[in-house]
Amino acid sequence: MAPLQTHGLRITLTEDDRPEDRFSHHVNNARYFAFINRTFHGWYVALGIRVRDATHSAMMVNTSYDFLRQVFVPGAVLCRITVTKVGRTSMEHTVEMWDVSTDTPVLAGRGRVAHVWVERAIAKPQPWPPELLAKCWDPDAAPAA
Repeated sequence: MAPLQTHGLRITLTEDDRPEDRFSHHVNNARYFAFINRTFHGWYVALGIRVRDATHSAMMVNTSYDFLRQVFVPGAVLCRITVTKVGRTSMEHTVEMWDVSTDTPVLAGRGRVAHVWVERAIAKPQPWPPELLAKCWDPDAAPAA
């Protein structure tokens, strides 16, 4: 598997992750998308594509997420992304959110994210550069989508 085909981020849950009305101790649904975004940011940095004045970037074009169980504050989650498919200009990831607040992690949700590689000046999709694909995609070791 390519070194950045899978990337994870452990996130400590805080009071700010609860619903605004503080009615419950569960994590607000919108926060999961922030966790996904934060995990992708770490992946972008590891790939070396989050640099000032970059001419190209990965643009998230679709996100879906299925909630399987509630997660509560205080606690922690592990958000894990895995590249599962690469097209000419697109890349698809699976997303898994694990509740890691206890000794046995429990899958709390899963989803999919699609990116396209774009030239920023003209906002048009371009083929993914081979040097980036070498870091995050091994078609022979690709997980089943």
